[in-house]
Amino acid sequence: MMDRVKVYARTLFAGFGFLYDLSRFVRYGGWRSSLRSVEARNYYMVKLYHTLEKSLSFSHRKPGSGWAGAQALILALERSFMLHGIGCHDLLAISVLKKFADAEQPHHPQKTAWLLQRLLKVEAQCQQPVPFFQHSGALDYDRSAFDKGRLPAPEQFFLSRYSLREFSPVPIPVEELRRALEMAMKAPSACNRQAWHVYHLKGEMAQRALAFQDGNRGFGHKIQDLLIITSDLRAFVSPRERYQHWIDGGMFAMSLILALHALGIASCCLNWSQSGTADSRLRKAIKISAQHSVMMMLAIGYPNEQNRVCASPRRPLHEIYTLLSAH
Repeated sequence: MMDRVKVYARTLFAGFGFLYDLSRFVRYGGWRSSLRSVEARNYYMVKLYHTLEKSLSFSHRKPGSGWAGAQALILALERSFMLHGIGCHDLLAISVLKKFADAEQPHHPQKTAWLLQRLLKVEAQCQQPVPFFQHSGALDYDRSAFDKGRLPAPEQFFLSRYSLREFSPVPIPVEELRRALEMAMKAPSACNRQAWHVYHLKGEMAQRALAFQDGNRGFGHKIQDLLIITSDLRAFVSPRERYQHWIDGGMFAMSLILALHALGIASCCLNWSQSGTADSRLRKAIKISAQHSVMMMLAIGYPNEQNRVCASPRRPLHEIYTLLSAH
C-alpha cells in the first residue's frame, strides 16, 4: 500500500513540475517571435542566417538555394533596424547575407543587386560601423586543421577528470574563467542559437544560492566560486523544442567542465532537478533573468596538492552501447 502511495505522490509531483515548466515556456518562450526584444531578435536572426551558412557550406551547392531564407532575413533586418538596440546576430546576419550575395551573383545578378541595394539601406540605418566577420558564412576546413585539435593522449585527458568538492584557496583569475567560457562556446546548439548564460557568484552570494541546493552538504560552506549555468527560453519557438533548452544547456555545461579541466581548474556539478517552488525561491534570492532556465550549479576552484575524490567506477561498455545495423 505504501509503495502505491509513493507512486501516486511521485506522479503528482512530476505533474506539478511539468506544469511549472509549461507555464515558463508559455510566459518566456520565443514563440511570439517579437522583433522588439534585442535578445529574441538575436535568436530569430541566427536561425535564419544559419540556413544560409548551411547552404554555403555544401560542397556541391545548388545555385539559387537559400533565397527564401535570404528574403526573410533582409525583411527582418529592415524591421529590426527601425527599432532600438542592435545585437551581435543582427550584425552577423548582414555579414552572412553579403557572402550569400557573392555566391549568388554569377547565377542571379539581378536578384543579387536587389538584395545588396536593400542591404546598403540597412547598413545606412545602423548606428554603428558594421564589422567584417571573417568567420561567418562558410569556411574551408581541411584535415590538417582537424588534426590540430587531437589530443596526444585523449584518454589521459578525459579519464583524469574527477569531481572535486574541496578546493585550494588560490583565486581563479578572471582571464582564465573567460578563457574557459570562450572555449565552451564552441559547443553545438540548435541552429547555432547559443542560448547560454552563466552567472558567476562569489563568497557570500555563492553561499546564498547553495542554501537552495540539496547536494552540497559537508562541503558547500567551503565553496568560494559558483557558476549557475542557464539557458534562455526566448531562443526556442516550436512546441517540439520544449526540451531543447535542457539539451543545449547540458552540452554547453559539459563543454565548460572540460574546458576548465584543460586549464587545470577543478569542478563539481551540483544538480538543479528541483520543484517549481524551489526554483522560484532561488530566483527571489538571486537575480536570475526570468527567461533563463537553470540547468545546474557548478562549483569551481583549483585543486589542492593532495585531494580525495570518489572513485566513481563506470559501467561496462556493453551495457550502454548497442549496434543497430541493417546488414
